[in-house]
Amino acid sequence: MIPVLGFAVYSQFDLTNRLLASIDYPVENLVIVDNSGLKTWEPKQPEQVKNLWLIRVPFGLGLVGAWNLIIKSTPYSPYWVLVNDDAWFEAGALEIIARDADPEALNFVDIIPRWSCVVFGEGAIAKAGLYDERFYPLYFDDNDLERRMENAGVKVQIVEARVHHENSSSLKNKTQENNRTYQANQRLMDKKVIENDFSPGFWDLTIRRANRWD
Repeated sequence: MIPVLGFAVYSQFDLTNRLLASIDYPVENLVIVDNSGLKTWEPKQPEQVKNLWLIRVPFGLGLVGAWNLIIKSTPYSPYWVLVNDDAWFEAGALEIIARDADPEALNFVDIIPRWSCVVFGEGAIAKAGLYDERFYPLYFDDNDLERRMENAGVKVQIVEARVHHENSSSLKNKTQENNRTYQANQRLMDKKVIENDFSPGFWDLTIRRANRWD
């Protein structure tokens, strides 16, 4: 059984429903963070899911804020399968993850881009910490976490589970916000590298407001 499967949803609920329909293996806890602020979407609980937890927030937490919340709200899991809402599992992929995921490792699966679905072992999170939520709402968050996990000596492995991915078209409607966020987060990434900063960071009100997409 998969202990925790989680994702954040923003606007493309048809793609999210496709993701839910692809769950073909037992999941103990499915945790969904609704970043839309709309209260219009109700997920249908897949038959293979024991517990479904829907967390609605009035304003989006960003991808990494939502993924951090999923981990923080299920702290006793040996690992967490975190996936983009515009991805979906090939038949049998979750069973392979349940069989081969290493609780001490950062586990990548067969998906492009590779951070679109990641299996974080408890050992990896204990050593390197969660995402730095200053990288709001996305960009360079993965670069920072991978750098920190490498520095902490976290094992990295590949799980041969096929997960498909379709880039979200919602980003195309946010060109100005997209460019501003990319540049701001690149500066933060450069700063952490220059300062030899391997900390998990913190949530920052000024950055959250400056990088807003809502």
